[in-house]
Amino acid sequence: MTTPKPRKPVSLQHINSWRMRRQFLDEHYPSKSILDLIRSIGWIYSPGCSTPYLSLWARMASFKTEDLNKLVFDGNKLVQLETLRGCTMLVPRDQAVVALRIRSRTFTELSKQARQQMPITDPEMERLKGVVLKTLQGAPKTGDQLRQAVPGSLIKDFSADLKRIGLTNSLSLGINLLREEGKVIKTQGNRRLDTTEYSFQLTTDVIPEVDPFSIRMEEACARLATQYFRAEAPARVKDFAWWAGINVTDAIRGASEVKPKLVPVAVEGTSDEYLMAEADQDDFFSFTPDEHAINFIPYRDTFLKGQRKIVDRFVPAMHADKPFSRWKGKLINDPLATIVRNGRVIGVWQWDDQEENVDLLLFDATDKSSEKALRKRASALAAFIKNNLGEIRLQGLDYGPHQMTSIHQLKAFWGKGTQVDARA
Repeated sequence: MTTPKPRKPVSLQHINSWRMRRQFLDEHYPSKSILDLIRSIGWIYSPGCSTPYLSLWARMASFKTEDLNKLVFDGNKLVQLETLRGCTMLVPRDQAVVALRIRSRTFTELSKQARQQMPITDPEMERLKGVVLKTLQGAPKTGDQLRQAVPGSLIKDFSADLKRIGLTNSLSLGINLLREEGKVIKTQGNRRLDTTEYSFQLTTDVIPEVDPFSIRMEEACARLATQYFRAEAPARVKDFAWWAGINVTDAIRGASEVKPKLVPVAVEGTSDEYLMAEADQDDFFSFTPDEHAINFIPYRDTFLKGQRKIVDRFVPAMHADKPFSRWKGKLINDPLATIVRNGRVIGVWQWDDQEENVDLLLFDATDKSSEKALRKRASALAAFIKNNLGEIRLQGLDYGPHQMTSIHQLKAFWGKGTQVDARA
């Protein structure tokens, strides 16, 4: 057996540029297959806004929204599921069992902890859940339709203390418990992923072949690690743990099961271990970045959300407060719609409804060549939005009245000293 030859440490910038290439953000994906693209770049976020359409447009030539809608709403070849860390993502149907098995059980744990404070007993909750499942047989139902079907005696409002931890009432909790048990999924109407209208549906009506508890957690972690390091490598195990919403021990075990075996890559300025498939190393070390590669990615695009560390990697520390949204004036680690050049975030963008164009703010200087590429890409994005999206929604429904997302609002706060949670 030969010993791999030693390699010189690489810079994080080289990794960023490589990821931009692997994510097909500097060159379009060479096929028209959306399914194959998602298998290559990993599951994409679908938080009730235009993100999935914009993420795919950034990577595919001649992409149209209906291409994606057909896969999701006709035959469910792509399934929209709540999975990693409770996030809603688009998942290939044959990977749905892993997505449902790995999802966090937040409401299940909260309900156990708060059992003594709840005005509903365990038998009553089981009866409520049974009514919901029976009502959903045959067709999806809205929240209001489920409320009408459940006996009023079982629908109980929760105290202010419970509401503060996300438990509002017994019906909402019952539905969320069924979703975490893999029995119910949330679906969108009007054949659109950016609609605000939701219904609930039996999982067996969408993906009858899937039983989320037919595989062990260890197997789910291993299969997920294979997907993650194929799409995100070189990456750290702690990046995988954060992305998957699992503990580091399970992440280490999952990574150790990846075949072919992952090997370490030395990175300048850090003792952290970055891993990638040995078969990809020659391409990685010989890769030449395109310094003028420009692309516009949406809120929660996998390019930034696939890694835990954003500040000092994709965003210079001096600009750490700029590409993130704020909650009541405090920065949160949730990247906005951003502009990426050669793997680095250089600005933010948004859609201007009145002018019908892309409004952007840069916080990094650009040369003439990059400026030309940036304007050309912004023009192409504006044309896509006008021709395919109609009313664009850049952020999801989890944005509350105190959330600041407008780049012009955010600009007023830039440079005031508050930093995002940048722990790696």
